[in-house]
Amino acid sequence: MSITCISCHQTTNQLNPTQADITQQPESGEWGVDLLLVCPHCEQQYSAWVLNWDVVPLKGITANSASTPTHHQTHEVNNP
Repeated sequence: MSITCISCHQTTNQLNPTQADITQQPESGEWGVDLLLVCPHCEQQYSAWVLNWDVVPLKGITANSASTPTHHQTHEVNNP
């Protein structure tokens, strides 16, 4: 599957991640991942919100595994 960028009109199969913050929506209290993705051709930014229960762990990889890149490691969030 591919998408066409709304800015440069190039087709791409991948958007580059620039931000992935775990946040809580003030309106609903739902926790999720606030994503910022950019077009690899022109840097057009796209935003996405993924609810926490839609995030699926990869099998065979743990947060403390030596094979897990540091930017993919998880951090615990303390609920107030």
